[in-house]
Amino acid sequence: MPPPFDPMIFFTELVFTTLAVVFCFLIFFRTKESYELTKYTGIKYFRDAFLFFGLSYVVRFLLALIMLSKFAFDIFIPRELFMPLFILPVGYFSTMGIFYLIFSSVWKGFNNKYLLVFGHMVAILLSVISFVTHSHIILLLLQCILLVIAVIARFVIHSEKKGISQIKILYLLVAGLWLINLLVLDRKRPMHGFEFVFQILSLIVFVVIYHKVSKWAR
Repeated sequence: MPPPFDPMIFFTELVFTTLAVVFCFLIFFRTKESYELTKYTGIKYFRDAFLFFGLSYVVRFLLALIMLSKFAFDIFIPRELFMPLFILPVGYFSTMGIFYLIFSSVWKGFNNKYLLVFGHMVAILLSVISFVTHSHIILLLLQCILLVIAVIARFVIHSEKKGISQIKILYLLVAGLWLINLLVLDRKRPMHGFEFVFQILSLIVFVVIYHKVSKWAR
């Protein structure tokens, strides 16, 4: 049985999701000028990653509104019906966000058209698997692997640059941010205080990423 509706937990989730959406789109639009000036494909893929992350948070926001309407108006919506339906878009958008992080590092070595087709096909496949199995555990594990690949790709492909550049720090922050969010999403039981701490950490990382992107985009 799902845990009873807790207004405080719902409120913190709604506030967190709203701020996450705002920060994702702020980062996306903050890097617009840099891409328009340079037309650098790596910047395009990096900013598109946050577009997809933002869309995944939008879906989470819609899910929160449905939960609110279910509580406020006593609407009977079977959990086994609407939860899997939300796994599809959340899984697709979040997986594509991670893929675009990888693309921003490896795009020079591949045909970009085939690279994008491959990413979309894999993201759709993983989302369908999660939907059919009514489980997001496999999706979370594979996304963790993709995050590791994204960080390794950035460090290995750009290893000619000594030390840890600002871009590499950004990749570490983004990977850490999404890993924290995976922990928040993977909740078979209420996490209460721990979930709140994860949300605060996520928002702090969002602020740091936006600050670094703003300095980088000047």
